[in-house]
Amino acid sequence: MGPDRPGPSLAEVEATLYDLITAPEGVAKRLTELSRSPASLELLVKPTAALSAVDRVDIYANMYFYRIRDVLRDEFPKVVAVIGDDMFHNLVTDYLVACRPTHPSLREAGAGLPSFLAQHPSAADRPWIGELARLERAHLELYDGPDAEVLTLDAVSAIQPSGLGKLTLRAIPAHTLLRNHFQVSEVWKAPPPQEAADAPPDTPETLLVWRQDLTVFHRAVPIDEEALLPLVATGSEFEVVCDRLCESESEDQAIGRAFELLTRWVMDGLICAPG
Repeated sequence: MGPDRPGPSLAEVEATLYDLITAPEGVAKRLTELSRSPASLELLVKPTAALSAVDRVDIYANMYFYRIRDVLRDEFPKVVAVIGDDMFHNLVTDYLVACRPTHPSLREAGAGLPSFLAQHPSAADRPWIGELARLERAHLELYDGPDAEVLTLDAVSAIQPSGLGKLTLRAIPAHTLLRNHFQVSEVWKAPPPQEAADAPPDTPETLLVWRQDLTVFHRAVPIDEEALLPLVATGSEFEVVCDRLCESESEDQAIGRAFELLTRWVMDGLICAPG
């Protein structure tokens, strides 16, 4: 007898099983595509009296799909409400075929769904559905975002007027801006059943999405605030905000608007406390 051949490494076993479990048309079909016989799988998975090796792996394959589908249903309830369970099931099937998850965390399984949905047939008569999904995904990601100590109105009131211009305004990390072609915030707040909701206006909107304490909020922002938020995102002194507003408004109007925005941002918990 010749020397024993070494068996596959753990990494090879994991890669093979992952490939089979995530195969869109089933384990048997994938083995055929790989020019492998069903019996070859018995080197990795022992059959039982009731189930072949292929049958046993197929059980895991079905569990894999339904588990991800259920996770995505929980993450995108607004999308599900709009397109319905059956269409969402088909959407997830197509998505997993085109975009196999590569991250070990289920939390990342739906990261690419908004952009995929925007090109999916279910978006043919709902060209705004991808933007709605992106808003839902932003809520999820920001809920798990990093914490930050926030600036309070009491702290602002304690600053001498002469020093207020040098106050650095830096937005908390758990925020983002979404620039949409449709007013999907109208669909978000539509009462059930959302599948009967009117299509949102075909006019652009910019949404500020942020987490305050344990809740994620979003709101539409006007043009002047939209122009200032990138400054605040990277950190900018209050006097710079005032100067930017002075470019399009009188000095009195600009200062009044700057204080209005500062109050709103602080009350929203959007600004980090000076470190």
